Amino acid sequence: MIRTLAVASLLLLPLTALANEPQCKFNEARDLKLDLAGAKAVVFEVNQHDLVLQAGPGAAQLGGRACASNADWLRELTVTQQKVGDKLVVRLQRDARNTLTISGSSYAYLDMRGTVPDSILVQLKVGSGDASVTGAHSLSADVGSGDIKVQQIKGLVTAAVGSGDVILDGAGALNLLSVGSGDFKARNIRGDAKVGTIGSGDFELDTVGGNVEIGVVGSGDTDVRKAKGNVRVGTVGSGDTDLRDIGGSVTVDRHGSGDVTARDVGGDLRVANSGSGDIRHSNVRGRVELPRGK
Repeated sequence: MIRTLAVASLLLLPLTALANEPQCKFNEARDLKLDLAGAKAVVFEVNQHDLVLQAGPGAAQLGGRACASNADWLRELTVTQQKVGDKLVVRLQRDARNTLTISGSSYAYLDMRGTVPDSILVQLKVGSGDASVTGAHSLSADVGSGDIKVQQIKGLVTAAVGSGDVILDGAGALNLLSVGSGDFKARNIRGDAKVGTIGSGDFELDTVGGNVEIGVVGSGDTDVRKAKGNVRVGTVGSGDTDLRDIGGSVTVDRHGSGDVTARDVGGDLRVANSGSGDIRHSNVRGRVELPRGK
């Protein structure tokens, strides 16, 4: 579960207090002052660990703890930084020479909190861990099986999701490259939202100030509400697509066995090609163009 406690308060907690939480039998402090001089972006390789970031003015730093069920494993948990071109790469990692399958009784992980400037691109690479980012200038995220929560991003959010879950609340624009079997929920996008491919996971989008473009909907379900602009869907497979309260027009280029529902559309509704799925519509103010038999 994504931890959402305030960064400042967590950094003030003593290690003894943090150690009272479950699964932290042995612990050591981990601190790192980030060297962002000349960097245009900061990349956090979260891997299987946990990270909470708050963007704003002031120092860029990380603080937290290494936790393990075996005291000897603590030395294997490190937080490092390295300049790579115009990026600062921060790695939360465990020594690869001593891999461990984490179970209920055996564990080793990093639990970090920190601050970054609100004028820089933040990039996340999350494996099975969890991450949370609030207030960044812009954000890019590659998510495996972990979960991330993103809030109040000033500019563009770009993401690719595997089997993990993403919650986004507030961004200038959205570019979602792909969703596998995970779920992606977004709301309060001030500009356009562009989506590449939705696999078997679900996609929810609520309140968009611009246009919405979705390339492919596979077997997952798609729900778009309160978009001020136009909505265009390239291909709907076996998943269901529900479009509601759309200010502009709705276009579906190809429709398979999934159902398409369009309600309260300010412009036109057009479905070019349709398969065996149903098409339902109500309160479409413009023209309705459907394939014969629909």
